[in-house]
Amino acid sequence: MSMSTSVAIPATLTDLLQARNDALRLIADACRITDMAKQLLEQYGPHLMPRGAQAPDSQERVRFELDCSMWRRALDLTGFKTLMDAQAVAEFEKSLGSAAPEFTEGNIRATFIDLRINAESMFRRGVFNVFRYLSDDYRTNAVEPFRIGRKVVMSYMIRHSYRRGLAINHSGADKLNDLDRVFQVLDNKPFQPRALESAMNAVFEDGPLFESDYYRARAFKNGNLHLEFKRLDLLEKVNEQIAEFYANGALPDARAA
Repeated sequence: MSMSTSVAIPATLTDLLQARNDALRLIADACRITDMAKQLLEQYGPHLMPRGAQAPDSQERVRFELDCSMWRRALDLTGFKTLMDAQAVAEFEKSLGSAAPEFTEGNIRATFIDLRINAESMFRRGVFNVFRYLSDDYRTNAVEPFRIGRKVVMSYMIRHSYRRGLAINHSGADKLNDLDRVFQVLDNKPFQPRALESAMNAVFEDGPLFESDYYRARAFKNGNLHLEFKRLDLLEKVNEQIAEFYANGALPDARAA
């Protein structure tokens, strides 16, 4: 996958950038007017300005917080978030630390061109990260170093529900969400975050068996979730993605693991 650096910013991001710039200008105008009100009141005594009308202490902090929100929204609008597993999203959030880049045209173009160029490898790495913990076969199976079977056991996935029955454990929710994201993307379907978790929780309140177009699942009180993949065509696509990731030398030698 390749992408020229002359790629134009999508209209949705152009609109978002314009909104950001307009908002910063209006916020700055509001701060100037608020300061005028404060100066007026100071002529008649101290501490007359209502605290609720105080301007922000730092315009730079306002800009930083707005830009962080804009980067998150831009990721949603472009659809790149559907290619990212929980690890990639966590890395993105970490990048929005104290050194988050300004939400400018140049930074937008550089960031999203880089994402386009690396989209395929990013998704493949995400597929591997999602499914790696489901099996240790890649350590010992030389013929098929890593291949997910039709049925898997997911540990530490089930807890007792606060209402009744069972529910997906909070610590396992991201894994389940990532797993469903992979299948939805490979099936060219729109991905709804947490949809599978919510559907399973609704069923597990009344019984341990769940079934959808993609999965059959049984919840156990010992914390295990037994999951069967119904769409073998999509499972094959998953295994192809993992095999390519492995072939590119992304895994350490089994003897060193």
